[in-house]
Amino acid sequence: MNWLLVIGVAISFYMAFNIGANDIGNSIGTAVGSGALKMRAALILGAVFIFIGAIFLGSNVTKTIGNGILAPGVLTTVGAFIIILAAATWISFTLLRKIPISGSDAIVSAVFGYGLAAAGPAFIHFNIMGFIVLSWILSPIIGLASGFGLYFLLRREFIQNIKTAGLKDRIEKIFGYFQIGSSGFAALNVGAIDIAASTGVIYYAFGAGLGTDIKLIGAIGLVLGILLVGGRITGTIGRRITELVPSRGFSAQISMASVVYIFALFGMPISPTQTLVGSVIGVGIARGTDTVKMDAIKHIATTWVVTIPACIALSAGMYYLFSFLIS
Repeated sequence: MNWLLVIGVAISFYMAFNIGANDIGNSIGTAVGSGALKMRAALILGAVFIFIGAIFLGSNVTKTIGNGILAPGVLTTVGAFIIILAAATWISFTLLRKIPISGSDAIVSAVFGYGLAAAGPAFIHFNIMGFIVLSWILSPIIGLASGFGLYFLLRREFIQNIKTAGLKDRIEKIFGYFQIGSSGFAALNVGAIDIAASTGVIYYAFGAGLGTDIKLIGAIGLVLGILLVGGRITGTIGRRITELVPSRGFSAQISMASVVYIFALFGMPISPTQTLVGSVIGVGIARGTDTVKMDAIKHIATTWVVTIPACIALSAGMYYLFSFLIS
């Protein structure tokens, strides 16, 4: 049992490292893209608040991922290794390609794939899966609508009425501080989602006795992934979708953070990445559809769609491979 636990913790750490690197752009990408923060300062800010969110928030989401999708008794210790390894392998692949995918989509799909292979459809809670999939669809749409609405009102009622360039620059500088604050708030919520995605199945496979220990190990993995590799995805979120200045970055970031916060309260493992991309698109549309770079959006969206079947297949395939090797 001890060696199984060691392997499980190591794989969870690997998963946390990858998901931290992938998801940090959701918290700080707009701050970097708008010029409110330099990359290194933004990574440190995100790492601090994601660590806090991982340790103190996220219990509801952890329960959904680790104990809500599969019937009791289906998730074994070996199953937990397979699920996390499948999701982490896919995230590593997309990190190399600098594509911001959803770690939540990856881990939930891997849980689903393992459940199908190990026990069959009868042992999967499709009602919970339905709510999760619905949250995946709704969160970027709500993010887009809120990002569009907030920046549209801000631009029409305030920014457009400022006539002098000097005053506009000062206003944007003030929004830069708002942007930093919204990035910290976003990072707290991203930490809650990410710790559940990286450690939820291990937590429930080995029992709640792991407690704070596995959270701490996972949080450290998130921080190291952010600081060492997080810059790869942050640039994609902050610069490739639409041109950002602090007022636009703030509108996108606070919209995303609010949506993620609400869904996390209900234990839904939504995608902060999809939500933020939706809100950034909304801000871009509020300026005019020609400011949104559709080629980047198509590239990101294609990988999102591919992530679900890829992780289902990886997880199921690894289960059959492990079963063959053991037998």
